[in-house]
Amino acid sequence: MFKKILIIVILLLLSASAFAKADRDFVYKDKQTRDPFISLVTSDGRILPGAREITESTNVELEGVIWDPNGNSLAIINGKPVKEQQRIMNLQVLKIKKDSVLLQKEGKVIVIYLKKGGGDKNGD
Repeated sequence: MFKKILIIVILLLLSASAFAKADRDFVYKDKQTRDPFISLVTSDGRILPGAREITESTNVELEGVIWDPNGNSLAIINGKPVKEQQRIMNLQVLKIKKDSVLLQKEGKVIVIYLKKGGGDKNGD
């Protein structure tokens, strides 16, 4: 009986230390999005300055570019392949360059850049 209890206690201690290590190694990647716990509206109902831009923005990430000097380039945006003049979400792809893409949203031109380095130490 004592051996069974001892084994259970050891297993519990080992699993607790494994969870503690996992918590220390975890890094939250916000991908340039806003903190969802910060209110965009004051207690009396007023919208905070800049809140409209935050809520109306589109989180887009340029993940890759297949460059063709003849104009048949392809961009990977949020995991989806797109060509020039195609639409993704509420954006139109205007121009694909070697390391960036020009997008248009409601008449405004937005430039997104390809991230250098190819990921972090965890392979993300």
